Amino acid sequence: MPGTKPSSNRTARPANASSSEESQDCSESEKLTAGMLTKALDSLKFDICSKIELAIGGVQADIAAVREELTSSVTSLHETVNDQGGRLKELETSAAATCDSMSAMKRTVSELQSQVKVLQTKCEDLENRSRRNNIRLVGIPEDQEGTMVIEFVSNLLQEVLRLDEKPLLNRAHRSPQAKPKPNQPPRPFIIRVHYFHVRELILRQARQLQSLSFNGRAIHIFPDLTAAEAKRRAAFGDVRKRLREVEGARFWFRLPAKFRITLPGAKERMFTDPQLALD
Repeated sequence: MPGTKPSSNRTARPANASSSEESQDCSESEKLTAGMLTKALDSLKFDICSKIELAIGGVQADIAAVREELTSSVTSLHETVNDQGGRLKELETSAAATCDSMSAMKRTVSELQSQVKVLQTKCEDLENRSRRNNIRLVGIPEDQEGTMVIEFVSNLLQEVLRLDEKPLLNRAHRSPQAKPKPNQPPRPFIIRVHYFHVRELILRQARQLQSLSFNGRAIHIFPDLTAAEAKRRAAFGDVRKRLREVEGARFWFRLPAKFRITLPGAKERMFTDPQLALD
């Protein structure tokens, strides 16, 4: 038995040597593979880094282009905003000036309207006063007066109104308008009486007689008033009709369209509103 042990040791050593060699081969193979992997990784890393750098460079270029474009757009926008701001300021200044001008114009127009109203009232009053001796004779057929118009009208008034004497007239003529056709109403006479009291007598007689006629045709005598004054007086028609039914009532007009009323046992009152007078 002792002689067999060395033999077994000698046979074991080659097996261990073979295993060691295999381990060395594996180690060298692993080192080779690791080196190749490292190189491959380094190469891949380089490629990836290169591509990333290229991509980053492209992105940076795009960002720079976009930034430049945005900068240009923002600059243009700033210029536009500044320009619009300047124009807006000019418009505000102009609007303020226009507003001030309009306010001044409104005040001026208001003052002028007040002045025009006063002047219209004065002009109408003066025109009515210039007619205070005038009367209108309505209903005389055309061409009845001949050439002696004043004489014809004076005789007609004396006859129709039953006056003691012929009234003295300064002027008498038809209204200045186109001669009417045969089927149209005749033009009225505009007559200026020399004395105011005679003019009042003529109007009073015409009111008292009420129905006047010439050659079978109805005629009428009225004060010669402006259209505005005649319209204002006509508005008191219902009031006058009521007053004629009141015994002892007196009423008359004073310019401009001031209606005066005196009732029995009452003081004189003056009205410019027909409704108030009627009430």
